Amino acid sequence: MRSRVGTFVIFLITALLFFSLFTNVSGLPKEKGEVLFVPIRGTVDPGMAKFVKRAVEEAKETEAALLVFEINTPGGLVDAAVEISQTILNSPVPTAAYVNSQATSAGVLIAISCENLYMAPGSTIGAAETVPKEEKTISYWRSKLEGAAERRGRDPRIVAAMADADVEIEGLKERGKILSLTAKKALELKLADGIAADRKELLTVLGVGDRDVKEVKPFFSERIASFVTSPFVAPMFLTIGFIGIITEVLTPGFGAPGLIGIISLVLFFAGHMIAELAGWESVIFFLAGLILLTVEALMPGFGVFGLLGITGIITGIVTASATVKQGLITVTISMVVSMVILAFLIRRLARSPLFDRLVLFSRLDKSSGYSATEERHELIGRTGVTITPLRPAGIADFDGIKLDVVSDGKFIEAGERVRVVRVEGIRIVVDQDSLK
Repeated sequence: MRSRVGTFVIFLITALLFFSLFTNVSGLPKEKGEVLFVPIRGTVDPGMAKFVKRAVEEAKETEAALLVFEINTPGGLVDAAVEISQTILNSPVPTAAYVNSQATSAGVLIAISCENLYMAPGSTIGAAETVPKEEKTISYWRSKLEGAAERRGRDPRIVAAMADADVEIEGLKERGKILSLTAKKALELKLADGIAADRKELLTVLGVGDRDVKEVKPFFSERIASFVTSPFVAPMFLTIGFIGIITEVLTPGFGAPGLIGIISLVLFFAGHMIAELAGWESVIFFLAGLILLTVEALMPGFGVFGLLGITGIITGIVTASATVKQGLITVTISMVVSMVILAFLIRRLARSPLFDRLVLFSRLDKSSGYSATEERHELIGRTGVTITPLRPAGIADFDGIKLDVVSDGKFIEAGERVRVVRVEGIRIVVDQDSLK
């Protein structure tokens, strides 16, 4: 078991070092005065926040004429959206948002953070209520929306009505409902600056139709980070990792379950490290927790190492997450789902030929002609010398007779005198002999 843990630790660290090689490669063009399109597609997550930050930095270095954030998102994490908003608001390069389909939830904040906001015909913006609908969260989110709107000269009441059901705007929104606008209505309310059918029309309206156009594409590492840090995907990787490692520990040898578990955990931590959510301290906490759980399994005790191990694993996961709350949710979901799936698999496979090779179900009772080995109670009180270290199992010599023994929860070095304190079936329990 210890060799498996050592293999896991080495594999995890090596894989994370490998992934770190992909985090600082730049692939953006170096021409001056071009227009860069930055796609905002799918769930808004920490990986996307890292991608946007990199795009803005590269635009600054290449002296781009304009950054266009092309938005089509159903929303995502509040903290990731706030980080993206701050990056855009602080951008030294002029910015524009182009909603080509939808800017829902977190997408609203990203869109209104840009200096110019254009929408495609038939696109929508709004429905930015948080989940869960906690007053504290809604208040924080509403303040971020209103702050961005005020900074860009937009009506803060309109964006507040998209996030807070208690906001009422006469003739536009009733209390108890959430506001969502079409492109035409957003233009009418001056939330949007215009409507553009496509990129070409957008650039013409913005006065940069003659500039070179390039699209900033996420690096492979950023794609992994964005996928892995998704609030829907992160628990899945942890669940697969937990199931794989636990299955490997419960079965002989090292095979597919352990390898799959290791790969899943590597992807979880590598993705969060690329997204700059986790550092090596998160990995160290996790590995320390794993080692402590191994010590608990090898050395019987009061569960102190097990408790510390679980704490270390949880700390590693939580510190790798976007927020403590998100980390705790991820840990809880992954652990509960792991236990349910393991219980289901054990129950379903308990009578299968494959599982029968791993777990003995046959009964060898007296009625079938079997008898147990006699318990050697006559050994109680006898003294001997350990031939091998007892950690806690090992071999001791009793007047020339070598016996397999186990210490009473202690590590005992070779060459120490021991005394048999009890016999439990074929298990001979010894303790250090105080009378030497």
